[in-house]
Amino acid sequence: MIKLLWIDDNLDHDLTEKRMALYMEDDIDPHFARDATEAYLRLREEHFDVVIVDLRLPPGPDDMWNEHRENGIQKFGYVLLSYVLSQIRNDFRHLSDTHFGVFTIEAQEENPELFLAPISLPEQNFKMKTHAYYENAFVDFIRNVHKSWQ
Repeated sequence: MIKLLWIDDNLDHDLTEKRMALYMEDDIDPHFARDATEAYLRLREEHFDVVIVDLRLPPGPDDMWNEHRENGIQKFGYVLLSYVLSQIRNDFRHLSDTHFGVFTIEAQEENPELFLAPISLPEQNFKMKTHAYYENAFVDFIRNVHKSWQ
């Protein structure tokens, strides 16, 4: 069973069909977070096999994001990934075998920093959201992220 945390602020709108499709899969245990604060708190306390992150997340209510807000940062998903993966040997060591992926509206070329330390995302773990990206392809993406992170 793949315990999944999908972090995206559009889970109840544009992504409803993909979210519902996850409940139909026998090998996926889906969990969700809608902003960076909710995701951070879940990641601090729980282990997940796969974490899928939208880069353009709202920060949520916590003050920990204030410095980034003041600097005009829009990609709180990127900030969250950077923080968690830079602390993987400390506060987030329980996630050391977690597989991370990105599912976002932006093109891969717009985010070269994802493929460098501390994130070091494998290129195959990045998917761009498009209207033509169907539910079964999204479920396959999750399974492939689960297999590919080394």
